[in-house]
Amino acid sequence: MAKTGLSHMYLKIFFLSIFLMAAVLSAGCCLRHENPFLYGAGFKEFVQRGPTEVYNRDTLFDYMDGEAEVYLPQGFSLLYTARYRKPGTDTVVLVEAYDMGTSTGAQGIFDVYTRKGGAKVEGIGNTAWTDKAVVLFQRNRYFVRVGPDPTEPTDTVPPLNDLMLLCRSMDHVVSLIRQPEGF
Repeated sequence: MAKTGLSHMYLKIFFLSIFLMAAVLSAGCCLRHENPFLYGAGFKEFVQRGPTEVYNRDTLFDYMDGEAEVYLPQGFSLLYTARYRKPGTDTVVLVEAYDMGTSTGAQGIFDVYTRKGGAKVEGIGNTAWTDKAVVLFQRNRYFVRVGPDPTEPTDTVPPLNDLMLLCRSMDHVVSLIRQPEGF
């Protein structure tokens, strides 16, 4: 009798474990993914070349050796990089979107890169800046850099109008990302 009661208890624990595991897995699989960087931003005027690459705190040094030390103390979380080409042109634009965790962290990085020269840009992000070759902006917890792709064999710099157009499109995408509670 004791053996049968013990068997039933083990059986109940087994089925309860399966139920809990299924509940956890289904919740993880069914959460809405609200990150447009991973699924393509769908810009009308530009075509994405290749996949979006994602870097975290452990892999950031693979992307930018040396410069990563600036980002980590500011709360760096993730970096999304994507390359875009405007049809009819040969220039490739690199978009780097840094999730800094907070708007304070994103503004801190923005301030580091906009200390010298350049000009303020109105109508993009919370704040934006350009030196006519690169456009930087900060929106919520994101710091975004848009400029020529340094890995391309051409020295052709994308026209500032194209950079601004891509920044406005990217700013719209970033503005749609739901912010975490207490942001």
